[in-house]
Amino acid sequence: MEQYLLECLDSLSQSGDDKKRRLNRVQKISAWDLLNKEWRALVALAAKKESLPEVTKDTGGNLSSINSNRNKKIGRRGGKGLRRSFEDNLEHPSDVILSKESEGYKLAVLIAQKIKMGNSWNLEWNSHLDILRKSCEKGIHPVWNKLAKEANIFAELSRFKISHDIKKGKDSSHWINSSYFDPEDTAELKSWLDINLPFNAKTDQLKVIQKIKKDMGNKPRFSEWNKWIDPVLRNQSKEMALIEGMILACCKHDDAIKVLDNISEKSIIDVAKKQVRLLKLRAGNLTNWEEDSKIEEEDLLSQSIRTTAWRQIENIERSFTIEELRFGIDVLSNSEKTVPEFIIWKLVFELFKVNELEQAYDAVNGLMISDNEQLKIALKINLKKDMEMIIEQSLDNLDGEGLLMVAKDSGCNNEIRIKAATKVLEIDSIRYMSDILDIFTDVADIESLAMVLIDNKSLAKVYPERILMIWHMISAKNAKNIADELEILRDDALKSITHSPKDLILSEVSKALISLLDGIPRDMDIINQKLDSDGLLALNEVRRALSPEGDSRVSTKSIQKLEESIKIADLDYLERRLFESLGDSLLLNRIAMDIESGMSDRVTDANKTLISITSKDNISMQNVKFVIEMIIEHGKIIAEGIIPLERWYRKNDNNSLDSRLIKATIQSSQGNYIQAAREYEDAAKKIKHDFEKYALIMRKALISYAHGGGWKSSVNLIDSKPALSASVTERFQLYLNVCNDEVDKKKDKARNRLHEYAIKEVQSEMSNIKESREAQIEALELLMRYPEELDPPLPKSPFQGRVRAAIRGLQRIDNTHRSELDLKFEQEMSREKKDIYEIQSIANQIADYAPIRGLRKLERAISSPNLSENNKTTLERVAGAMFVQHSESIPIKERGMLRNLSLNPVVIVDTNILIDTLKDDLLREMSGDSFGSLNWTGDRSFHWMLRRRSKEKLMFMNIPPMVKAEFLNRVKTPKCVLKLFSKNVYINSKTWNKKITKTLLDKKIKQICKEFGNWDCRINKERMKEIKLEEFMIKHKNIFEELTKQKMSREDNSKRSTIKGQEIYPEGGDMQIMRYAAELCNNINPEIGKVIIATRDGDFKLISRSLEEEFGFGIVGDAQELNRRILRKVS
Repeated sequence: MEQYLLECLDSLSQSGDDKKRRLNRVQKISAWDLLNKEWRALVALAAKKESLPEVTKDTGGNLSSINSNRNKKIGRRGGKGLRRSFEDNLEHPSDVILSKESEGYKLAVLIAQKIKMGNSWNLEWNSHLDILRKSCEKGIHPVWNKLAKEANIFAELSRFKISHDIKKGKDSSHWINSSYFDPEDTAELKSWLDINLPFNAKTDQLKVIQKIKKDMGNKPRFSEWNKWIDPVLRNQSKEMALIEGMILACCKHDDAIKVLDNISEKSIIDVAKKQVRLLKLRAGNLTNWEEDSKIEEEDLLSQSIRTTAWRQIENIERSFTIEELRFGIDVLSNSEKTVPEFIIWKLVFELFKVNELEQAYDAVNGLMISDNEQLKIALKINLKKDMEMIIEQSLDNLDGEGLLMVAKDSGCNNEIRIKAATKVLEIDSIRYMSDILDIFTDVADIESLAMVLIDNKSLAKVYPERILMIWHMISAKNAKNIADELEILRDDALKSITHSPKDLILSEVSKALISLLDGIPRDMDIINQKLDSDGLLALNEVRRALSPEGDSRVSTKSIQKLEESIKIADLDYLERRLFESLGDSLLLNRIAMDIESGMSDRVTDANKTLISITSKDNISMQNVKFVIEMIIEHGKIIAEGIIPLERWYRKNDNNSLDSRLIKATIQSSQGNYIQAAREYEDAAKKIKHDFEKYALIMRKALISYAHGGGWKSSVNLIDSKPALSASVTERFQLYLNVCNDEVDKKKDKARNRLHEYAIKEVQSEMSNIKESREAQIEALELLMRYPEELDPPLPKSPFQGRVRAAIRGLQRIDNTHRSELDLKFEQEMSREKKDIYEIQSIANQIADYAPIRGLRKLERAISSPNLSENNKTTLERVAGAMFVQHSESIPIKERGMLRNLSLNPVVIVDTNILIDTLKDDLLREMSGDSFGSLNWTGDRSFHWMLRRRSKEKLMFMNIPPMVKAEFLNRVKTPKCVLKLFSKNVYINSKTWNKKITKTLLDKKIKQICKEFGNWDCRINKERMKEIKLEEFMIKHKNIFEELTKQKMSREDNSKRSTIKGQEIYPEGGDMQIMRYAAELCNNINPEIGKVIIATRDGDFKLISRSLEEEFGFGIVGDAQELNRRILRKVS
């Protein structure tokens, strides 16, 4: 600083006496920039030629401050303001006394401050002045003498002699020793440049150094350094060359090595050569690597050389020992935050060579894999030590081949393999397609496999078994948006499975399980071999119980044994998943059987099991389909078991048709009928294109509205969709209209409806007005029980109140018209304790002239709530005897209301039922164990239940001649039967041709005809022709128009009958079956209580209620409806 000050004072000497000019000029020289602000204050005082102040009288003998009147100005708002000048930066006396600056500097500052501070001067500082003066007497720098000449205020400094020590050479050892550091370390470089130079440097050079130091205080601008140092710090020699080289090295200038390498000054040649070694290493010159990597000194520069050398190990071609690598890792770990992974991988490779897997794992743990060679080692280590986290985190670093290695490695968990395979697919789907499909199959990633095959539909013909596997295993959540595409894939797979190449990835066990799940068990032996004896026994017990000959009872113990056997079986991941799907399928079959049994304990168990299946968040698409079919088939009886499925749909597919059906079922079970009806109505709107389903669901809405008292909504629905009227009985429509009239306060309208109904009911029974009136009253009395007869019962109010009022109205017309017998009966029925013998006597007397009325009187008495069981039994015997006596005068059509007679129904079987039965029987013949398909469907359930109830002697079955003829015509040969199978069923043509011979087929046909035709009768064909079926059909023209449109949209080529020029009515064969059933209802066979047609044909189902009311025969289309009619005493 003294040197910079001297240069500034020399500048002042050459600037004349003008103070302003002197100060302006001195600020332009380099030395001024090198001075700090405290030293500049001294220059400013010299520039202004400050002199000693005079002592004035008003000061009281005190010295005036040299700044007493300086820089004072009036502020903009009238206040006083101050403007700092250079001399205001003089160090405070207390600071300068403690500073390490020269004695001359300290004395000069205190001299100036004493004058400047005036009365503020602390007298204690005088002693420090004295001490400094004595010290300066030994000699001071020439600059202070120069200062005294320029400013009189410092005149005292001129009396001290000039010191000659400053001319002697300075000790450079500290400066040199401090230069042993990495020049790229800017903090170290700045500290080194802060050291006073042990040699004289030009002011311009010092100014550049200071500028560089200041730049390092922030983010260094190395590109600017090159401009600053040229030319003042370029082409230097000796010590200044070292500074030049270090600065160039810091900013990575190409000339750094050349500058440092040219230094020959003995005192700094060592550090210069070491710096060159470091820079050469960084430049990739590894000729001296061996020496550099083992340099022993511990100064910062040597450490950097050693560290940089080991960082370059990736470029050293020779092999390294484990000890060398560990030394290098220690070097790097001691000097860097993280050790480069490549050197650790070198150590891992060496450790792996000598089978030191534990040490290799410890070394590699936490690293990232960057190439396939590293990956190979990691995968091998992973077989014994868990490397999966590292492998997973490194997937983004790998190329297609590396990712494929991971995806194929069975030692990795499935999640990692799936991630790797997915990334491979993104890189090159065409090149790696086959590999990816194999991997997705191996790890049972059904969703990914499905998406790939959907995107590449032609592959369905190459991998048909995998398509079938997807069909049975894909979760409902993932199948939600691709269900239609999966249907198409499955169709293609079934068409090509016979001719497709052998799938080498699927094990034989997997293939057998897929085959079993798809309905045709082709090789049960290989499945059985995987189970232990208990599991095998349990599986056979379960399948036998669920077969047509089984008792449908599957014990929980058997299911548990099978599950335990599967758990301990030697299975790969895919096989285990398939076995789990098999387990779910068996459970669902068991649930269906238990529900169909109608037994309360089995139904309760079924719902509990169903909860366990529907609670799975990843429930399969097929299981959901199964459950939905059960909901449609059985309704609210399974409501408890589907509550978890409702939550699933609410989360995944809330607005779908199935979701609405589930909600409606649950709401109905909880008694929330109006809400249930609205859900059914919303559901029906979603399938308007399928009128058959639409009408059936809308019928549920009508019934739910009725149960909830929403009669107006039901009436409005029927009025808006006239075609719906045929799907419900006239009595139900009467019930709805009467209740709605009551709500609308139209009592007269309700009464008239009831009178019209009564007149219509008896118009064919009585010709006498008196008898007709009695019969009308009786018809209304029977109608009053209508709400209670249903299951569940409809609300009795206000319907029964309106019926009572109608009865009273008829009674008031002419009370004398009531017969004595009817009056006696009413009197007896009104008594709390009834005389059953009197009732019996009255009924017998009425039966003598009107048998059906006598039986109805008994029916009404038996249904009386306050009649004992013994009395009921007595009256049931009486009714039975009365029926036997008069059966020839009571046609089957009129027996529908006689529920307390032990009369069996006769079930007329439609052609489609016989064909379904034959197909199921033949599939059992093709299966490996004769238990048949695992695919539980409504069709199978129906014909199984028909067989079961017939064997239980609960009904007769009849095959009309026209049905038998059609059936025999369609199943003439095995080839004809094969064509009847749906395209969704896989039939191996070779197995079919081998097992389904003409002899076997004829045997099965004969057996089915005998089983389903165990009751025969003769029907008058002429009277059949007289049945007014055409008139009935025309009344329901609306519904047949809708059905015909639907069939045409589906390209259904079945012929329609033409009536009055409209070809929209059921085909001729179906019309003949209806005539046959209607004529049978006119029959008087004494052993038959009702006639039922078993069919799943929409032409029957959608007008079932109307057919029953018009002609007397009912329609059943599923097992539940069959049981309802056979097992329960309801019409």
